[in-house]
Amino acid sequence: MKNILKISFILTTLLFFTACDTVELELLDNPNVVGSENADPNFILNDVQLTFARNVWNGYNGPSMSSTRMTNLFGAYNGAIDENTLITEWQQSYQMFGNIDLIEGLHNVDLENGGEGLTNHLGVAQVIEAFAYMLLVDYVNDVPYSEANKPEEFPNPNTDPAKSVYDAQLELLDAAIANLQAGGLIEPTTDLYFGDFDADNWIALANTLKLRAYNNLRLTDPARATAGINSTANGSIIDNSSEDFTFGYSDVQDPVESRHPFFTTGYLAAGAGSYMSNNFLDLLNAGDDQPPFIETGTIDPRTRYYLYRQTSTPPSGSDLPCAGDARYDYCYVGNLYWGRDHTDDAGIPNDGFKRTTFGIYPGGGAFDRDEFAQARATENNLGGAGILPIYLASHTKFLLAETALTLGTNGNAANLLADGIRLSLDKVDDFVGSAATDGFEMTQADKDNYVAGVLAEYNAANNNGKLAIIAREAFLASWGNGVEVYNLYRRTGFPTLQSPITAAGAFPRGYRYPVDEVENNPNIQQRQLTDQVFWDNNPGGFID
Repeated sequence: MKNILKISFILTTLLFFTACDTVELELLDNPNVVGSENADPNFILNDVQLTFARNVWNGYNGPSMSSTRMTNLFGAYNGAIDENTLITEWQQSYQMFGNIDLIEGLHNVDLENGGEGLTNHLGVAQVIEAFAYMLLVDYVNDVPYSEANKPEEFPNPNTDPAKSVYDAQLELLDAAIANLQAGGLIEPTTDLYFGDFDADNWIALANTLKLRAYNNLRLTDPARATAGINSTANGSIIDNSSEDFTFGYSDVQDPVESRHPFFTTGYLAAGAGSYMSNNFLDLLNAGDDQPPFIETGTIDPRTRYYLYRQTSTPPSGSDLPCAGDARYDYCYVGNLYWGRDHTDDAGIPNDGFKRTTFGIYPGGGAFDRDEFAQARATENNLGGAGILPIYLASHTKFLLAETALTLGTNGNAANLLADGIRLSLDKVDDFVGSAATDGFEMTQADKDNYVAGVLAEYNAANNNGKLAIIAREAFLASWGNGVEVYNLYRRTGFPTLQSPITAAGAFPRGYRYPVDEVENNPNIQQRQLTDQVFWDNNPGGFID
């Protein structure tokens, strides 16, 4: 398993970078940014890498998974996603940008002193900065950029138009690529994503992030998106699993918790803390093989890797309070998968040791081999040594399939769709390693049959149906990554997902600004969940 790092030492030594509870843009002295006179560029870059994965990207991931029906969303959208949702992501992003500025300062000082500079460190930091700013735009649209982290000059920074921030990040990615291509003898001592540092991996990521941006821009500027994708896809991109951009957790819990959050949610003494979405279970065909709980007729080969069933008894009685309630599309999908319908806000039964929980991929839990033991009692789990699948080669293939179909970019959409599915199936299958599967692992025939079935469905569909299939397969392959699915759903309106079973309000087309920032910066006015980001020009209310 690639890049499952023992990060507990790094976490311990970096604590002082993230010790403050509140980091607001107008603070005159940022206590989380060390001074250049005692700064170690490797130490700072380690903090940047760690902050991005654990505090920024993973912060967006949780609510994105629940709103897109990967996990259960409890209650209304405006209750689950409010002005407090992005407090940490916002604070940690701008703290991180301050540390990236410090790396650039150290690079410039070294050049001024006759050195070769820190081109590799700076290139890596710039790639992460561009990704983080794009995420801010994807979630809240206009954000402080040109006036950010300049507290003496701009104590209350204004926001920049979202499109200009996106454009600036495309330029920053080009600058990062130039720095990484320039190389130099001084390399980062630690790479928390790819293992051993190799500039080529970061160049591939930078180009892939450009593809990601152009795909989002295809709705508002299709000509630019088409040209950008065709040009960028010819270069080095993430298109095989060895280049996957993932962050690895370990099985270490002391002195700092270093296990995957899926594991700590599902495998500790208190029992499973999250419900899986019945809609996601249905799309996997995990339940009963009869209508309405069936999509393509074949259970997804990844199901036993994604999900773990804790009991061999179907839910009933007080464990199934939705039984007979006509509002529910599923209530229980069958086959011992205990989930919950979208926005179900009914009382929670005492079923933490019965409900279906996260499996071995990507959270380092247990493979479902019909053991039906409580998750905390399983012996074949990975102890939380999972990954954050931040951007995978399969994502790239699905992206290129989407643009080949919608924009006519280079490549055959059907072939790219098949490539994406195969990359996902192989990655999930390989993740098991030496964990016991008792013969329930997917076979090559399972993989071949699944791909053949999807392609047959795809070839028989019209263009709108083809897009729906690409989106559905991208959705299923993205388990553990709600960030890309959230963009996919807003961009395409697919896959077709379960409507809320309660009065949940409008689907969040964007998130609200953090309450602390609105209260302390008079130049930032609060957004509403119905406010769309600049690249989303789809009709209001077209998804729910």
